[in-house]
Amino acid sequence: MATNDLSDVCGFVLREFPYKETSKIIEIFTADFGRISILAKGALSKKSKTLGVTQRFVKASYNLYKSGNDFYGIKEAILIKSYSKSNKNFDVILYKSAIADLLLRTIDQIQSETIFKLLDNTFEAFENADCNQINIFLAFLLKYISFSGFKPNLNSCSICGKRLSYKEVFFSPYESSIICDDDKNLIRDKIFLNKEEFTYLKKLLYTKSEDLAGIEKPAGYKKIAILIIDYTLKNLEITRFSSIDWVYRNVSERN
Repeated sequence: MATNDLSDVCGFVLREFPYKETSKIIEIFTADFGRISILAKGALSKKSKTLGVTQRFVKASYNLYKSGNDFYGIKEAILIKSYSKSNKNFDVILYKSAIADLLLRTIDQIQSETIFKLLDNTFEAFENADCNQINIFLAFLLKYISFSGFKPNLNSCSICGKRLSYKEVFFSPYESSIICDDDKNLIRDKIFLNKEEFTYLKKLLYTKSEDLAGIEKPAGYKKIAILIIDYTLKNLEITRFSSIDWVYRNVSERN
C-alpha cells in the first residue's frame, strides 16, 4: 500500500469499532488498495461530519492522509450510497455481516478490483430486492469462491466427463464437481441433488446479481445453502465465525 496521502478512494465500510471517547476505527475495502484501516477522529461526537461515511456497509469516497504506520485519517469524505432500505432489513444485515467478515479474513489484494465489483453489485442487489435476499448472499459466496480459484464444476462429471444438464446428480465437495449416477459409488463424500436443487445451484452461480431475487427457491434450498457455506469455508480453510453461524442457524430455523 502506498505511504502517501490518497485521494478519491472509493470504498465500502466492512467494520467499525469505537476508539477512545469520540473516535472510531473503520476498515474499508477498495478496488485499488484492497483493505485500508482508517482512524476517524471525532466520528462519534454529536457534531461530527464523518459519522455518515463511517457507518458499516456504506459506500463512500475518501480523501485520506497518512496517520502513523497503521492508519489513515480522513481529510474529507463524500457519502455515495447509504443503502438505507437494505440496512434496515434484519436478514440482509446478517448476510452483509457474514460477507464483510469473510472478506476481512480472506481478501487478497490481487483480487481487489474483481471482488470490489462483485461486492458493489451484491449490495446494489440487496438494496433493490423485495424478497429472496438469501439468493443474493449464496450467489456472492459461490462467485467469491470461484474468483478465489475454487469454482465448482457444475457441467460435467469429474470422473467420466459426461455432461450433465438439469438432472438429478451428486455433488462432491472434495472433487469440487458434480458426479453422475453411474460413478457415484466411486466417491465417498457426495450430496444428492434433485433436479430442482441442481437447477437452483446452477442459477445462483451463473445469474447476474440484479436478477437473483427473481429466482424461485426450491423446497430443498436449505440443503443448497448449507452446501455452499460449507464448501466456501472448506476451500478457504477457515472455520465458522459468528456472523456466518448466525446465517447458518437462520437458514436452518426457517425451513
